Amino acid sequence: MKRLFYVTSNLDDAESISDEVHNMGIDDHHFFVLSRDDNGIKTHHLHGAKSLENTDILAAKKRANLFAVFALFVAAGITSYILGFEYVNAAYIALASSIVFFIIKFIITLAGSSFDEYFKNLINEHLNSGEVIIIIDVKKNQAENVQLQLEKHPAANFLADSSNFASPIPTN
Repeated sequence: MKRLFYVTSNLDDAESISDEVHNMGIDDHHFFVLSRDDNGIKTHHLHGAKSLENTDILAAKKRANLFAVFALFVAAGITSYILGFEYVNAAYIALASSIVFFIIKFIITLAGSSFDEYFKNLINEHLNSGEVIIIIDVKKNQAENVQLQLEKHPAANFLADSSNFASPIPTN
């Protein structure tokens, strides 16, 4: 999946963009709007958060946990291989794996937090100026078509794109 970020000047434009994207086969669960106008999101029938302050748009902890668990299994496998499978001591495997887990989690949390903080500041800058952020999750093979369609839309301004795993995840 790919995550596309667009900015537009108001919720009327966001609704128009929503209609275009929905006509291309993107459903509400893959189209998300951030705006300071909570009531406007409801009246325009857009999928958005109740308020930005209640919206978890930071994903660093989720990414760190997933990578650290993966590193845990890799460390356990490597330790088992190095020590030899017949002489494996569970305490050594647990110790080595735990150390790798916490180091990886710490590094990824720091790196991810700085990325997420940058993204949060960028989003807040646009929201504070009264603009609307549109987040669209698309399959990789749909991304180009959606981007080409929205390039034609006069109110849709491309902001950024990334994988939906490595970018802030909007959830209520």
